[in-house]
Amino acid sequence: MSYPKLVWRNITRNNRRSILTASSIALTLFVLSALMTFLSETERRLKESSPLRLVTRHAVSLANFLPERYRAQIEKIPGVVVLTPMSWFGGTYIDEAHTDFAQFSCEPRAFFDVYPEFQISVDEKQSFIREKTAVIVGRRKAEKYGWNVGDRIHLKGAFYPVDLDLVVRGVFSANANEESVIYFHDSYLKEALGQPGVDGIYRIRADSMQSIPRITEMVDAAFQNTDAPTKTETERAFRMGFISMLGDLSGLIAAISSAIIFTILLVTANAMAMSVRERTREIAVLKALGFNRGKLVGLLISEGLVIALAGGLTGLLGAAVSFKFIDIAALTKGVFQRFEVTAEILAMGLAISALIGVVSFAVPAYRAVSLTVADGLRHAG
Repeated sequence: MSYPKLVWRNITRNNRRSILTASSIALTLFVLSALMTFLSETERRLKESSPLRLVTRHAVSLANFLPERYRAQIEKIPGVVVLTPMSWFGGTYIDEAHTDFAQFSCEPRAFFDVYPEFQISVDEKQSFIREKTAVIVGRRKAEKYGWNVGDRIHLKGAFYPVDLDLVVRGVFSANANEESVIYFHDSYLKEALGQPGVDGIYRIRADSMQSIPRITEMVDAAFQNTDAPTKTETERAFRMGFISMLGDLSGLIAAISSAIIFTILLVTANAMAMSVRERTREIAVLKALGFNRGKLVGLLISEGLVIALAGGLTGLLGAAVSFKFIDIAALTKGVFQRFEVTAEILAMGLAISALIGVVSFAVPAYRAVSLTVADGLRHAG
C-alpha cells in the first residue's frame, strides 16, 4: 500500500471523528478570518487617507459646531489651498435598513479641489455646482439602489429637524468607502435650518506636507481663547480618533485570536491523541515490519495536516464567499462597505491550520512511536 493511501485509510478509519475535527477547525478559521478581515479593513481606511488633507473640528466634541466665520479666517492662513465646510446629516432613506451610507453637506465649488481624486464627468460636476438641491452619489450606492441622474432622494431628518429633497446630478467614482457617501449643498442644509451660522467641520487641503504642521498650529492658535476652540489634525489622525474609541483593536483581536487558537488546539489534540492511542498496536506492528521512527511520525503528522488543512481551507473559503454575498454595509450600518478576505489572510489562515495539525499530532505521535514493539503489542487501549 502506498504512503498516501495509508494516510487516507487512517483518516477515514473513523469518519465521524475526522469530520467533526475538521468542522471545528473550519469554524475556528471562519471566525479568525472575520477578525483578521475586520482589522485589515480598518487599516485600509487609514491607508486611504490623503496626506495633504486636514480636518478642523470643535476641540470638545464633534457634536459641537464651529462658527461660520472661521472659514474666512482659515482660508487666509499660508499653505491652505482650499477648504470646504462639511456637516453630517444622518437622515433616514426609506427606513433604517436602507440607511447604510453617510450623508454630508459641502461647498460644491471647493469640494472637488479638496478631493481631487474623485472622478466625475465635467457636465455632472457643473450640474451639481449650479443646482442648490443637487446631490452627487457614490457609484457603489448608485448601483445598489438603482440611482440615476435625475432621480430624487428624500432624506428624513433624524439628527436635524428637517427633511431634504435632493436630485441626483452626478455619480462619482473613488475608493470603496468613499463611494458609499452622498454629498449635497451646504447652503441648502443651512437654508432648511434657518441659517444657523455654524458649520460641522472643515476639510482643508494643504499645498505641501511641509505646510501641515504650520497650518495645524496656526488654526488652533487663532481660536484657542474663543468659546469654540478647534482641533486640527490630519485626515489619518482624524480617522484614527474614531477607531481609538473602540480601544486597542490590534491587541484585542490578537488576544481573542490566541484564545481561539489555543482552545481549538486542545480540542484537536485530544481527538488526535484518541486516534493514535487506538492504533498503538498497529504502530508496533509497523515498527516490527521495519518502519523507523521518522517515517511513523511523518505518517501520523500527515494525517493531522490533511484534516487540519481541509478544515482550515473550508472555513477560509466559506468566509471569503460568505462576505461577498452578505450586505456588510447594511449589517454594519455603513461603517464597513466591504469585507474582503485577502490573499494574505488566506495564507495566514492556512499556516495556522497547518500549525494546529502538526502540533496536535506531534506529541501523541512521538509518545506512540517511542514505545518498544513489545510494549506496543501489549497496549490494551
